Amino acid sequence: MRNSKAASDIDRQIAARIRLARLETGMSQEKLAEALGITFQQVQKYEKGLNRISAGRLREISDTLGREVTWFFEEMPTFEAYPTLSKADLRMLKNLKALSPETRRALDALLASLNPVAETTE
Repeated sequence: MRNSKAASDIDRQIAARIRLARLETGMSQEKLAEALGITFQQVQKYEKGLNRISAGRLREISDTLGREVTWFFEEMPTFEAYPTLSKADLRMLKNLKALSPETRRALDALLASLNPVAETTE
């Protein structure tokens, strides 16, 4: 019998989307935790899918990150579609966010030309 309090695959997918939204906004775990009135360790547990997220907490998170609650459920692919990011990945994401939109588009075009199998998102 499955433990009803254990996080499911869907819980982990939502957790990955929370991490993605937080990184896209450039917010640290500490800042998100402060805004939610919880510890950054709790945010870590949410993002790793170790702790389930209540509907009310998901609403607070969505408001804080500027996302609609439904965004966390969109395109529910397999969990593998949201791998854990390495420190190098996070550094690269932070550096990309600091670039102008024109430069990001140029880099995207360059990367797409180097990996012709990759899907385009725009």
